[in-house]
Amino acid sequence: MTKISEKVQELKDHAQHAEQEIVAAQKETGKKMDAAINSAKAHAKVRQDNFKADVAARKAAAASDWGTLQAEHNKRIEKIKNTIATKKDIHDRKVASRRADDAEGYASASIDYALMAIDDAEIATLEAIDARAYAESLS
Repeated sequence: MTKISEKVQELKDHAQHAEQEIVAAQKETGKKMDAAINSAKAHAKVRQDNFKADVAARKAAAASDWGTLQAEHNKRIEKIKNTIATKKDIHDRKVASRRADDAEGYASASIDYALMAIDDAEIATLEAIDARAYAESLS
C-alpha cells in the first residue's frame, strides 16, 4: 500500500500541475484550448478508470457516479469515526492494527477522491476559459 505521505504529495503535485495548466490555458486560443481540454479529460478518465479498478480489486461497493461514491465515502467516515471513538481503550494489537488499516484505507480513498475532484475542476476551468474566449471573439 502506498504510504499516506506519498499520497498527500501526489495530491499536492496534482493540484500544482492543474494550476499550471490553467494559467497556461488562459494564454491559448482555439485548437490549443481544445487540445488542452481533451488532454485534461483523457488524464481524468485514466485516473477515474484506475480508481474504479482499485475499488473493484478491494471488492468495495462503489458505483460509477459521484453521488453513490460520496455516499459510500460518508458511510466509511462515520464507521471509522465510530470505531475509533468506541475502541480507543482497547489494547489488543490486532484490533489496533485493523483499525489503523481502516483509517489508512479511508485516508487513501479520500485522497483519490480529491485527485478526481481536482481533475474535474481543471476540466471545468479549461472549458470556462474556452467559452469566455469564444464569447469575446463574437464581440
